[in-house]
Amino acid sequence: MRDEGVVGGLLAGEGAGGLAEWVKAVHTYPVREIYTIISAGRPTEVGLRGYPAVQTIIAAGAGDQRGEDVLRRVFGDAVGGLEQLRRRT
Repeated sequence: MRDEGVVGGLLAGEGAGGLAEWVKAVHTYPVREIYTIISAGRPTEVGLRGYPAVQTIIAAGAGDQRGEDVLRRVFGDAVGGLEQLRRRT
């Protein structure tokens, strides 16, 4: 959250449906997470798809979507990373 006004605005908005009447305090806790985009010269799944997509695939149990063949069909040569590109030139 940028500042406390963001939360206040959410609770006062039309979509809140009177939520502010019932909610007296909202607390946020900073959580620092680091997602590796490149590892060993190759993009990671998070680097290719983004964290929310990878999290959804794992939660849905769609492990087949994480395979190298699927990644290559969706993202092409980017999956091979820099080393693959260097070998071509």
